[in-house]
Amino acid sequence: MSRVEVIGLKIPMIEGKCDLVDEILKAAAESNIKILDRDVIVVTDKVVSKCFGRLVNVKDVKVSEKALKLAKKTRLDPKFVELVLENSDEIVAVVPIKRLVEKGLVELRSLARDIEAAERLLEEYPVFFVTRSGDMLWSDGGIDSSNLPLGHYAIPVKNHDEAAKMIREGIYRATGKKVAVVICDTEVFLGGSMDFARGSYGIDPVDRCFACRDLYGKPKYGGVDLIAHEICSAAALVFKQTAEGIPVAIVRGVEYRECERGYKDSTPRIDVAKILGEVIRMSVRVLGLKKLFKMLRMII
Repeated sequence: MSRVEVIGLKIPMIEGKCDLVDEILKAAAESNIKILDRDVIVVTDKVVSKCFGRLVNVKDVKVSEKALKLAKKTRLDPKFVELVLENSDEIVAVVPIKRLVEKGLVELRSLARDIEAAERLLEEYPVFFVTRSGDMLWSDGGIDSSNLPLGHYAIPVKNHDEAAKMIREGIYRATGKKVAVVICDTEVFLGGSMDFARGSYGIDPVDRCFACRDLYGKPKYGGVDLIAHEICSAAALVFKQTAEGIPVAIVRGVEYRECERGYKDSTPRIDVAKILGEVIRMSVRVLGLKKLFKMLRMII
């Protein structure tokens, strides 16, 4: 019988730099939970930022000319925009979420329990940026103010794999148990949000089973499960997003290959622009230009 267990660890409010490994071990002990070999320790990006001292007070932010121009066009706080610019390689797109709601393209009542609070939030943040940092896309550069004092933002660490490695090694030194660590983050989509991996260590984040045989002996067109993302999705069921106070989970029972590399060095590099170009060329060849123009008109 196969069984996967997700155990959420409640941690006291963290306001600044701390020893995250110590916090994890104390939370496990208080819940009478022993960490075992091959457990996967899942940690939210937010608590990593807090414990690694990556909190910023907006009073200390100096606004650039570029941030001022973008803030004027988007009606965002210039200091918030400056933080996004400082922690991103580039802004890829701007999503006008408030306008989408006003036009009925996104139904706010299906997403929010408190409509008035949601409307006030959209007044403060009428758009969000899609940004790129390295090979990853983020909303607003990963800058986040939730579960923080007013006027404070959490900034993602520069190297999530290195942070995961440090946590893994700290747990091994303290317990002698060989675990894997995955750092996960919540990303916004128009219909909701999902959690996925930003970094990992000790686990192969990809199940490399393309063309493995199915129950009938046929090679399967697929089978490349993104294990690290799936683990984050499972952990998100206990993390939630607001005042639950559960930023760490133990995911137990997952079959995985150990890997002495991080997420970045274990996943294939994908050139999205070139792939998109090949998709467009093949679509035109098979479906014709008319179909492509029709699709573009629908989007625009």
